Amino acid sequence: MKLILASSSPRRVQLLKENGIRFTIVKHGADEEAVIKRLKSHDPVKVANMVAYAKAFSVASKIKKGLVLGSDTIVVINNKIIGKPTSIKDAEKILGTLSKGTHRVITSIVFMDAATYKTVITHDISYVTFKKLSKDWIKKYVRTNNVMDKAGAYAVQENSDPFIKEVKGSYSNVVGLPIEKVKSVLKHWEKL
Repeated sequence: MKLILASSSPRRVQLLKENGIRFTIVKHGADEEAVIKRLKSHDPVKVANMVAYAKAFSVASKIKKGLVLGSDTIVVINNKIIGKPTSIKDAEKILGTLSKGTHRVITSIVFMDAATYKTVITHDISYVTFKKLSKDWIKKYVRTNNVMDKAGAYAVQENSDPFIKEVKGSYSNVVGLPIEKVKSVLKHWEKL
């Protein structure tokens, strides 16, 4: 069955390509903010699952056949969801909050058969511990890296390793797609 990625995230595209998974891209039309407001829940896993589901459904409803993969990654610290920064100042504040602490990165993946709407929803959680970051370092990082489209205002694969002390769990999950789970679902799709 043809795999369709309901995302144009360069990080997700790269992970699938690096792992030899063939796919095409169809941009989703889901309104993430509206989905979150309708959900009326602050449970991070539920939020990630519903947003990923909305992305997959928006693509599956436009096509006749294929296996659609929708995904959503969120950063959580002290049970509070940290979204994408709204400004440079917000990005600096977010990184200051993450400094010298451990946060969770939750990525939900939703597989949906466009012909039958058979759906599998799963997620992965990784724990990322930051070193202590100085205000000057944070300012420089925010100004020299594209952080505005990233939950938590950082990308583990883009010059972040110097300030990450430890990653427990799937590294690819922190990048934006738990590739191990993706492979497992694809391998067992017919039996699920």
